[in-house]
Amino acid sequence: MQHLEAWARSMNRFGKYLERPMVRHLALLLAFGGSVLLLAACDEQKPETPSYTIGLVTNNPNGMRNLEGFRDGMAKFGYVAGKNVTYIDHKKPLRGGDLKAVLKDIVDNKADLIFTAGTPTGVAAYHATKGSKVPVVFGVIADPVRAGVMTNLSTPGGNMTGVKLSQNQALRLELFMLIAPHIKKMAILYNPNDSAPSSAVVQIREIINKTGIKLQLFKCADSAAVSSALENLDADVDSIFLVPDSVVNKRIKDIVKLANARKIALSGPSGAQIRQGGLMSFGINHRDVGDQAERIADQILKGGNAGDIPVETARSVLGLNLKTANAIGIKISDEIVRQAKEVIRPDE
Repeated sequence: MQHLEAWARSMNRFGKYLERPMVRHLALLLAFGGSVLLLAACDEQKPETPSYTIGLVTNNPNGMRNLEGFRDGMAKFGYVAGKNVTYIDHKKPLRGGDLKAVLKDIVDNKADLIFTAGTPTGVAAYHATKGSKVPVVFGVIADPVRAGVMTNLSTPGGNMTGVKLSQNQALRLELFMLIAPHIKKMAILYNPNDSAPSSAVVQIREIINKTGIKLQLFKCADSAAVSSALENLDADVDSIFLVPDSVVNKRIKDIVKLANARKIALSGPSGAQIRQGGLMSFGINHRDVGDQAERIADQILKGGNAGDIPVETARSVLGLNLKTANAIGIKISDEIVRQAKEVIRPDE
């Protein structure tokens, strides 16, 4: 009992001691300091969020949609511009010396990854990154093997992988002939210096030879050659088949204007052509390709080796412009319309 009374008297004296102003301040400081040290220790244990630099390049206007789709897709994966990723993006198509200079700058700045849209851009990135460790994801290169950037799609090796075009020219031609069964003579404009359209033309010629359809080919290495081709289109041409080609498709407005004025059916390799007034398209959706490529980029940024990641094939979708169909006198069946992912109707 005496021990308990002694302990109580001691605690009472200690309590009065703490009530002194100087002592109370010292106790508060010690408590605050302990809290700060505890928080600092927690901060030290929290891992830093990685930050990345990504270069975005394309050589054609349609490729800008690929870049947009890629950025949007990356954001869904948690790569937010200004937060944990910095994009080197000139926000315009780049060609020739400008393209080479920008790619060199990206490589010199040791970017974590380059995303390219368009076969010429992907090939330029292949050469620009030789000898560096900068990985490249393309979305798309039409035919990576034919373009010379790899020899095996399943195990690309090197520093490149991405999304390629489907070899769907036969199917697109078949759909085109179902939609416009009157076709007797077809014109194709293409750049012979680009492996993407050259590869497509090889496929088409093999198929056309079995159909009885006549073919008028125009080699268009530049815009002036496209103008010449449009001026020299045979009077009996009743269809135009556009292949993936940045030089030719850059003039899509002029090509569509002539085609619709002469009631010529036009088929394009992506939805971009029907939005400009072409009759039908079967091929990639540019934004979707960028979104598809972001999954590959995520694997690489998390430590994957680009050379070990198989090349994927872009999804192909059917697009129809029913407003144009009415204007040039073509009736498209409801069954075919139901198969289309993108349909531009007369009242739009």
